[in-house]
Amino acid sequence: RSSDLKMFNFGEFKAEDQEKMLGALNKKVGEVYRNCIGENEANITTLHMLTSIENRLEELFEQLDMMPVEKVEAAEKAKEKERRLYALEKKKEEERLLSEERARRALERARAEPKKQTGKKLVFRSEPPQAKKKQKETSDALDKEQEELQYYFS
Repeated sequence: RSSDLKMFNFGEFKAEDQEKMLGALNKKVGEVYRNCIGENEANITTLHMLTSIENRLEELFEQLDMMPVEKVEAAEKAKEKERRLYALEKKKEEERLLSEERARRALERARAEPKKQTGKKLVFRSEPPQAKKKQKETSDALDKEQEELQYYFS
């Protein structure tokens, strides 16, 4: 938004771009005016529409202050719950669309002709020879030594 404001202050952009931006701003203000106040039957300017919206907002805040606190909190809680439910539904819908897209792509891959492999074929390589177990030899030598020791010294 600050860049938009600078655009009008410093005149960095062409008049045509500024007119487009003002037109879009006028359209958005008109939309908010219709939602808050009603139809713009008198064809008032954007600045007058903004003033009317601000006045209506002040009236609503005054009414809100006069309402019982419990009612306001209950209404806020209900609105927050409604917002969360809407967000959850939107998230589920996005996930459903995403899963449909994934399924569609998977189906396309399944229907597609298999890719023919190019290049050298893979060749089986033999496994390196396993190291011989020296532990058995050393244990045999130990057994012989113990036999000799028992024979001569017992």
